[in-house]
Amino acid sequence: MKRLSILMYHGLYANEAQRLAIDPIDRPYAVSAEAFARQLDLMLAAKIPVIHPRALERAGEATPTGVLLTFDDGHASNAELALPLLRQRGLSALFFVTTDFIGQRPGFCTWDQLRELTKNDMVVGGHGQTHRFLSDLSDAALRAELQQSHTRLTQELQGEVRQMSFPGGRYDDRCLRVAREAGYAVLHGSDIGALGPQATPREGTLPRLAIRAGTPDGTVLAYAQADAATLFRARAFSQAKTLAKRLIGNARYHQLYARVKGVPHQQP
Repeated sequence: MKRLSILMYHGLYANEAQRLAIDPIDRPYAVSAEAFARQLDLMLAAKIPVIHPRALERAGEATPTGVLLTFDDGHASNAELALPLLRQRGLSALFFVTTDFIGQRPGFCTWDQLRELTKNDMVVGGHGQTHRFLSDLSDAALRAELQQSHTRLTQELQGEVRQMSFPGGRYDDRCLRVAREAGYAVLHGSDIGALGPQATPREGTLPRLAIRAGTPDGTVLAYAQADAATLFRARAFSQAKTLAKRLIGNARYHQLYARVKGVPHQQP
């Protein structure tokens, strides 16, 4: 059965200096530009359709099949490295950005860079205002986080912003409701899976498949092809992590995460 796989990238780097410039807590998700280009070419050689992100926003249409490329956080490499590689291949991707990082946090996009993405047929979506885990917030803080980030994006980009992803993949029913009230119609999570042709992208949250620094090309290709055995193994590992988060809580889990990675604790 044909399915849609949504791949989740973060920052890219072209050399070791750029890799080391990425915050240590984020490096496990940093992929070399060379590997990213190679992965794109593998998908194209396998004739996997790379769909345009706007296809998910069309109400009433069947779920497209193929692969969708997404990036989280808004790292400057999205514009500096990913954009040229995508343009060379005639591809589009979806970039979820944290608005308080834009033009403020070193190593992250400026508003001009985000506008350049949209001018080149890329789609920019929301990823919260501060990157706090939304399910941990009070009702008032949650509403402010989502409404203010959505308003800022629409004002700066002068267009509709219809999609978002949840920082850290953390959300609950309250988050879904408030996100839709803020103006987001398509919501992306971090659960493992792929969408079948009968799925409705505008309901619930969409599963995504994280591509990390050590993800082999073969696994990336298997993800893009929605290989059942590969997804089963990835889901089992993810469920174990989810159980740990529920048992000890988001804050303690990421304290442990940071300690294992040998860096000061902060949200990844």
